[in-house]
Amino acid sequence: MSLLVPNEGETRLLLELLAGGTTREDWTCRLYKTNVTPAETDTISTYTEADFTGYVAKTLTRTVNPGTTWTTPASGAPSGGWSPEAAVAESSYLAQVWSPLSAQDIYGYFVQGASSSLLIFAELFSTVKPLVSGDTLTLTPRFGLA
Repeated sequence: MSLLVPNEGETRLLLELLAGGTTREDWTCRLYKTNVTPAETDTISTYTEADFTGYVAKTLTRTVNPGTTWTTPASGAPSGGWSPEAAVAESSYLAQVWSPLSAQDIYGYFVQGASSSLLIFAELFSTVKPLVSGDTLTLTPRFGLA
């Protein structure tokens, strides 16, 4: 499944992009434990956040600082016969790691505005991640525009 920016996330991102006086908020990355395919009309209440023992949400600081926060955005060359307009400008965040102390199935993750509490984007994993104590789940958040 690919990353989806729902309607409320699109509105928030556009506001930050266009409104010079708008404060850019940090984001919070959260895992979810219900089998939900992200949709345009989703809100934070669509997702049931993970709650395995040892779980904590991760702050994604909104700065570009390769190796620490977001990488410098770069445009990827199109492949497979796609037109140049199909190239994606993308940035990735430093890998986030969770180490559960109890069992839980994890279906994906969502990113929420730290101060607005709006759903910015979400992604369903291609397969469920059945975590047990001693496992490690590593996620590298990526955000791009096509």
